[in-house]
Amino acid sequence: MEMVGFNAHQCENGLTARGDAMRPKKKKQGPITAQCLAENICKLTQEEMERLFNQRRSFLARQGLFRGKLLVALDGSKLPTPKSYEGCGKVKQTRKVKVKGQKEEATEEYYVYGWKLLVLIEVQTRLPLAITVVHIQDYEGKWLVPLLKQAQQNLGSAAQIEKIVIDRGYVDGADLWSVHTQGIIFVICGKSNMSVTQDAQGLAKGERAVVRERVVRRGHGKTATDQRLRTELVGVEALTSYDQYGDAQYTHNASRSEYVGQPINAVVVRKWENREPKTGGTVYLTSSVIENGIFKEGKHPWHLLNFPKRNEAAVVVHGSLTLLVMGLTTAFRLWQAQSAAAPSARTKAVASLSSALLGGEGTARWRKRLQEENRDKIIVFIGEHYGIFFLAEFAVLTHSPIRILPSPLGTPQAVLHRFGISP
Repeated sequence: MEMVGFNAHQCENGLTARGDAMRPKKKKQGPITAQCLAENICKLTQEEMERLFNQRRSFLARQGLFRGKLLVALDGSKLPTPKSYEGCGKVKQTRKVKVKGQKEEATEEYYVYGWKLLVLIEVQTRLPLAITVVHIQDYEGKWLVPLLKQAQQNLGSAAQIEKIVIDRGYVDGADLWSVHTQGIIFVICGKSNMSVTQDAQGLAKGERAVVRERVVRRGHGKTATDQRLRTELVGVEALTSYDQYGDAQYTHNASRSEYVGQPINAVVVRKWENREPKTGGTVYLTSSVIENGIFKEGKHPWHLLNFPKRNEAAVVVHGSLTLLVMGLTTAFRLWQAQSAAAPSARTKAVASLSSALLGGEGTARWRKRLQEENRDKIIVFIGEHYGIFFLAEFAVLTHSPIRILPSPLGTPQAVLHRFGISP
């Protein structure tokens, strides 16, 4: 807080005593109130927030967090709000409801209000590369190419996007062709009513599959059993029945009888770990894991849905700042984990930063571990200097009485000697 102009006294007691008489039992939360902070940050525009985010991504790229060929993923997540939020969008959805006295469920239409956060992440590190906030009813596909371009611009010459994984909400022939012409390999799940999906399923029936099997242990103790999981994939090359795949000038003639579509490849999943799709296999279209974890992390430990005000500016600013701080925190944790890892066969196999360095520890567990590691420590400020001490250690240094000294700290004489103080 000192870096932005506040001293320790102001952080503890606030800037003024105004309003203290009205809340004698409520402790001040900092130099300014939460409402004052919300009023000021919500003055920032969406363009300013995106520029700030992009500048920080470029900084991380220059520091070497992204290298070589990258695999990225793009997905969107709804930010639902009450309809009273100023400037919110709305989208109609359906749901099954039970009707009293009727066995069959009825279909009910309802509206969801709010916005949608689109994030393009680097899969290996799970760091966001580009973001935007749009109305909840907006079509996500139109942001595929702009976000890809922005992400590559943020990376600069440090790294190159090689592949992108997207869900079926981004199926658009012109956009996919644009991605292909940029030299980027895309992987997207085809819709069941598409001709190219049905053709791939039909051709895959008579083809020999690529098989992967693995054995997993189920249960515990004497009742544990081994289960063999089988996955079957079939590759189908050069399908030409996706009429919309290509630029607008080429696909303009799709209705003609002599029209031949641009070739596209497909991978048909006939079986995935013993589970067989009912429709002949899930089809992934490609020119050669998601809702992603970033939204699950953001909505719980980072409070992505707790907006500072009830308007569009607050949603945009809060979403952008949350993703910005999430990315910086993850980058710090990856750097810290890589620095602390001793050279071994495992660390040598990791050529660059990867979320594997975190050992599956999410933000909530990481915060809990930090609390446990530092709950017995205090920080002492003297002018511009500060020191971090164990509480018992500080008691010895200040000659405060203490009944039991934790064994890792040694004797009181050892504590004094460690700080160069004679008993």
